[in-house]
Amino acid sequence: MPWPLGNSVEGAFFVSQFNDGNQELFVTLITANYDHLRRYIYTLLPHEEDTKDVLQEVCIAISQKFDQYDPTRPFLPWACRFAYLKVLKFLEQQRPRRMVRLPTELLELLAKTREEEEPILAERLVALRKCLEKLSDSDHKLIQARYIDRVPTEQIASRFAQSRRTLFRNLERVRRLLFECIDRSVMLEGHL
Repeated sequence: MPWPLGNSVEGAFFVSQFNDGNQELFVTLITANYDHLRRYIYTLLPHEEDTKDVLQEVCIAISQKFDQYDPTRPFLPWACRFAYLKVLKFLEQQRPRRMVRLPTELLELLAKTREEEEPILAERLVALRKCLEKLSDSDHKLIQARYIDRVPTEQIASRFAQSRRTLFRNLERVRRLLFECIDRSVMLEGHL
C-alpha cells in the first residue's frame, strides 16, 4: 500500500495540522482505513485518477476536522461521510466535462450499500489474497499480468504463446477457480 499521505511534503502538511496527541491516532486510522476509503470512493467514481484525486481531498478534509472525531465511534463510517461529500463536490465541478452523471439519490444508495457491504468485501479480499497464493505459478503470472500490471490482452497472449481465445478461456477458468476458492474460504469461516 502506498503511503496514504503522499510524499514527504504532503505528509508533513497533514502532520502539521495537529498540535496534540491526535496526530498518532490520525495517522493510525488513515493508514488502517486507506484501502477501504479508496474502494469506497472507487465505487462512486469508477475512474482511477478521479478516485486518487478525491481520496487526497478526503485526507485533507479529515485532517482539518479530526478534532471533531469521536474516538469511541467507528472511524470508517465517519470518514466515508467525508468521502461521499467530496465525491458530490467533485461531480458537481465535473458536470460540464462529463456527459453522464448519476442522480444524487442513486449515488447515496450506492454509498450506503457500499458501507453496509464493506465488512463482507473486506473478508472476501482477505480470502482472495490467500487463494491467489494457492494458484499455480503460470496461473498466478496470468492474473498478475492481466489485473495487476494491466498488460493489454494482445501482449499477454503473445507472452504466454496463446491465442486470444485461449487466453480468455484461461482467464475465465482462473477467475472461476478464485471465485470458488473465495466462497469456500468464507463459508469455512462461517460468515456467509
